[in-house]
Amino acid sequence: MYALLASLIFLAAGEVAPPRPPPIPDSEVVNYLQSNELAEWNGAVRSTLAGMDRAKTGKSILATSAAVAAANKGPKIGGLNETPEQAKARAQKMIDEGNAQINKALPSLTRLRAAAALRAAEKTKPVTFAAEFAPADWNVAVTQSAVRLQKLARDSGYSKVHFIGSISLLGDGKLARPADMTADIRAAWSKVDDKSLAPVPAEGYAYVPGVDKGAPSLSKGLPSATAPKQVAVVWAEYYAVSADGARGLLFLRLADAYAMKLIGSEAAYTEFGAAAAPVGTCAIALRDDRSFIPRLADSGEWVLGFDRASNPLGSALLAHLSVVQTKVGVSAAPYVVIVAGGGPVSSEGVRAKWRAISATAPAGAVAFQVSSIPAGDEAVEVGQLTLKIAVPAPAK
Repeated sequence: MYALLASLIFLAAGEVAPPRPPPIPDSEVVNYLQSNELAEWNGAVRSTLAGMDRAKTGKSILATSAAVAAANKGPKIGGLNETPEQAKARAQKMIDEGNAQINKALPSLTRLRAAAALRAAEKTKPVTFAAEFAPADWNVAVTQSAVRLQKLARDSGYSKVHFIGSISLLGDGKLARPADMTADIRAAWSKVDDKSLAPVPAEGYAYVPGVDKGAPSLSKGLPSATAPKQVAVVWAEYYAVSADGARGLLFLRLADAYAMKLIGSEAAYTEFGAAAAPVGTCAIALRDDRSFIPRLADSGEWVLGFDRASNPLGSALLAHLSVVQTKVGVSAAPYVVIVAGGGPVSSEGVRAKWRAISATAPAGAVAFQVSSIPAGDEAVEVGQLTLKIAVPAPAK
């Protein structure tokens, strides 16, 4: 009735009524009902099942009485047996009562199914996570990223911050650990606050797994953190995003050394070591086709890693968006191993993995098809992640 009334209102206004959301299975309806609605739903379901059972019994009696009447056409002498006509009447009454019970519960079920479908459609509608990076020369990009992460570490209460190094993936597709990038970032960080970075241990940095499920250490000579927000770990990543491998994205990450979870990510569109900013802007967008990420975040605390088949740039972009725009956690341990060495990394606490596979994209863009793989389960398709470089048109 309410849906019909709404349609008439839209027609009277000269507008097209919005399409009804697709129905969802009854097994999922309960996930979208409030407590009072759930009580009504359960009562209506019980009433419907009882009505179906009563109608089924009546139909069975009706079929049996018809069969008996056909087999016994001769006259009966004495006895108190029910006549076929009486059995038929009793059966029909049961069928009518059962159908009435079903029909009485139907309006509640119909209304609650519609409400649940509408809420499910709202929760699973497409959503986009996006970020844009203005061009900056190398020194500005490094300094701004360092200042922001310093503030985050300080505001979060970390008493020690270890900068473990840098990695780069340039146009040749080869992973490198550029010492000059590490030196630039350490110098920029120390220039702002020369006491906030812990000294590099004599044996260098390396991921050392924890003992008996304890927290890992950042070096053989360093003790493990004993609680969150004691020790922070910082590293840099640089990925080429232009065809010639010159322009790229610089990421500076901050993670908790106890939980080995990313808590901060700064990104800048720049060119490694260049004194001039690159031309244009860089923008990324993840279209989540069914609001997978918000629903994941609402379902509890999730920490995700990255599948081995995931593209490194796609993984880096997903890590940034996850940290700055969602409540979905990202494991820092694999990054620490890639940057500083050591290992192996335990999968404990990682409930799923991101996977970003290269996809077809228009000129001037890079695209990845994103999915999530829960531990021990099948992959869930999320949507497409796109990176675009917008270059201003030349002056006429």
